[in-house]
Amino acid sequence: MAHAFDTGLAAPQRTLILAGVVTLLASLLKANGLYLHSVIPWGGVIRSWTDTDGIAMLHESLLGRLPAIAVALGDRSSKPAGTGGWQFQSELELLLYFASNNARDITLGRQTIDVVGAAANAADPGLHVMLEHAEQLVIGGRCGASATIKGIRPDREEELGTFDDMTLWLQTYQVTLARTIKKDRSVTQFLDDIRVRVTQ
Repeated sequence: MAHAFDTGLAAPQRTLILAGVVTLLASLLKANGLYLHSVIPWGGVIRSWTDTDGIAMLHESLLGRLPAIAVALGDRSSKPAGTGGWQFQSELELLLYFASNNARDITLGRQTIDVVGAAANAADPGLHVMLEHAEQLVIGGRCGASATIKGIRPDREEELGTFDDMTLWLQTYQVTLARTIKKDRSVTQFLDDIRVRVTQ
C-alpha cells in the first residue's frame, strides 16, 4: 500500500532530497569519466571531529571505495509561515562527507592535485577539487521537482579528521522546506450547506 503525504509528493521530502543530491553528484563518478569511486546516501550524522564512532561507521559504509562522497541529512528547524499553525517553513541540514585515502602525500595528492591527478580526469584530484566540484553541482540545485523543496544553499565547510588511511571533510548546506498540514484530517464529512437567520 502506498503512503500518502500532505505535500502531494510520492515520497517524504527527506527521501527526495537524499536521492536528488546523490543524482546531482553522480556526474563525478568514474563510471561517468571522472574520479569518484562512490557517491552514497548515508543514514548517519557525524556530530563533530570527536565523534570517532560516527567516523568509523562512515568508513565502514564506504567499503574502501575512495575517493567518495556520502550524502546525509541532519537537523531541521521550523517556524510558522501562516496563520492557524498549519503552515510552516523549515531549514534542513544537507551534509556532504568527503573521504580521500590518497596515499601519495598528505598534502600534495590528498589535498591538492598532484601530477597523477593532473594527468587524467579519472585520477584522484585531491580534496580541494572534490570540494569545489561538489559545491558547483549542488548549490541552487532542486531536488524532488516540488515547490515545497527550495534550492540548496551553502553554510560551512570543516575538517573532521586526517588519518593515515583517510582524510574526512564535511560541507553543510541548508535546504528550505515548505509544509502545509491538512487540518481536517480526522473529519469524515464536510459541511456543504449552512443557513443563518439574523434578527434585530
